Amino acid sequence: MKKHILSAVKFLVFLGLGAFLVWFAIKGLTEEDKIQIARSLSEANYAWVMLSILVGIIAHWSRAVRWKMLFAPLGLKPKLSNTFYAVMVGYLGNLALPRLGEVLRCGILKRYEKIPLTQSFGTVIVERMIDMLVLLLLFMICAWIEYERLNTYIKEKIIAPLQLKLHAVAENTIMLSIYVCLGLALILTVYLFRKKIFQNPIARKIRAMFISFLEGIRSVTKVKKPLLFIFHSVFIWIMYLMSVYVCVFALKETQSLSLADCLVIMCFGSLGVVATPGGIGAYQWIVLQIMLLWGYSTAIGVAFGWIVWLAQLVLVLVFGLLSLVLLAIYNKEEKII
Repeated sequence: MKKHILSAVKFLVFLGLGAFLVWFAIKGLTEEDKIQIARSLSEANYAWVMLSILVGIIAHWSRAVRWKMLFAPLGLKPKLSNTFYAVMVGYLGNLALPRLGEVLRCGILKRYEKIPLTQSFGTVIVERMIDMLVLLLLFMICAWIEYERLNTYIKEKIIAPLQLKLHAVAENTIMLSIYVCLGLALILTVYLFRKKIFQNPIARKIRAMFISFLEGIRSVTKVKKPLLFIFHSVFIWIMYLMSVYVCVFALKETQSLSLADCLVIMCFGSLGVVATPGGIGAYQWIVLQIMLLWGYSTAIGVAFGWIVWLAQLVLVLVFGLLSLVLLAIYNKEEKII
């Protein structure tokens, strides 16, 4: 019961944050802005939005292929269809709570492919680590391409506030000393009583689970086709970028946006997806700030942010729900055969 209440509270908190950011993004809109947003959305060419959805599906299929490759070194061969359905249901779960999707993905493979949760989680961690490395590389490319436009903004909005916070923590020597002492005491306690701790049945079980988890992580070093694995790791993000870029042509006012501009939107927009369920509010607010920085009107910034976000929302809702149905049908047919 407590677990369900905690999940509900988390969902409401993240949803509340998203709602606040939506309100914050539109609270200063004038009547003229609202009219322009409505006009832009009504006159948009939604054929490009549909193409964005198709490109997104290709990216998710590529992710499913890469995930399947991580299981091969473990002697596991889940069906590609099940890994794809699991990925889509995972994205659907992330609309409820950030990171819930990873749990759902692993749960689906445990149910339909009998793959242990610990090994699945290990492969998912590998996926996330690789995605973070690729995203970090893309951020570096953004910083190089858009240095002049982003330099001032990053200094004023990110670096300066962060420096103030770190300075405040460093000045509070008492709290800092307490944290250091507690950390050292914990390490010393574990070291002194390590034999008793590791002989405990519960500790043994946790150790076995941890070893299984590490096996999943180590699977990346044993993939049979490393070049193909690298290709999919890059291809996924290329498709993410293209799913944003094709939306540029949906509005007349945004057709001047370049591929480099869309790279900046994709990279920084990904931070919003992590912050709130499905990125609601956070994604649109980030896109708006970027568009304003580039001299676009508030109305166009809001309209474009919503178009890109809605394309991905429709993709996740439609194919996530469809995957739930197909999982049951496909695996039921397999059992009958």
